[in-house]
Amino acid sequence: MSRGSGTREATEERFAERAAHARIQRVRRWLVGLLVVVVLLGLVWVVGFSPALATRTVAVTGADPADAEQVEQIAAQEIGTPLIRVDGDDVARRITDEVPGAAHVSVDAGWPHTLNVKVTSRVPALAVRRDDDSYRLLDLEGVVIRTVSSAPKGVPTVSADGAEVSGHGVRAALGMIAAMPADLRSKVAGVSVDEADQISFRLGGTEVVWGDGSSPDVKVEVIQILLDKKPKVIDVSAPDTPVTRG
Repeated sequence: MSRGSGTREATEERFAERAAHARIQRVRRWLVGLLVVVVLLGLVWVVGFSPALATRTVAVTGADPADAEQVEQIAAQEIGTPLIRVDGDDVARRITDEVPGAAHVSVDAGWPHTLNVKVTSRVPALAVRRDDDSYRLLDLEGVVIRTVSSAPKGVPTVSADGAEVSGHGVRAALGMIAAMPADLRSKVAGVSVDEADQISFRLGGTEVVWGDGSSPDVKVEVIQILLDKKPKVIDVSAPDTPVTRG
């Protein structure tokens, strides 16, 4: 065999080795890519479709005890759904739609199996007495939170003289409560609405004749000034010409 022939054979062997190596590398890359796809698909299935990370429990915080069970029942409809597929905004919307006492709701995942529901509850500002001696609890926005058999402690009660409080009377009473600073609001008690929707109430040891729902801020300013004299009665139904007695 000539020297040239041997060189050609050696060169061909090197080319063949390089081609084989390139094929092996391509196969390896293809296998690695296939493995990555399989792993990703597996993860997607485990997280999004399998029971491995499904919702198993619901944790409710912030809800009024009277609302907590209903909130939990609504959120529990997602039990069995993979956490990643739970639409938290939809759950929150359903709760605020169905539970009047829930002012705001946020829902998030507590991995691996818990759905966290955080509720901001409405705060009762007024208890409106009904004909059957039950009470409607309203917040400052006028939202009816629930009906109860007795008014909660510290929530001013509103009653009418011989009839159920009218809607106009309720709005006027809410305007009065909303206008009061916190230190006075906590002392308001025995709110009464007459047939003409005129309001009166007790403020500590003073009887306040509030009148209608007009000029609530002005009336509060006048009351704060006149309270220093500790009168038995303050009449601010006409706040430009207030009257005190006792």
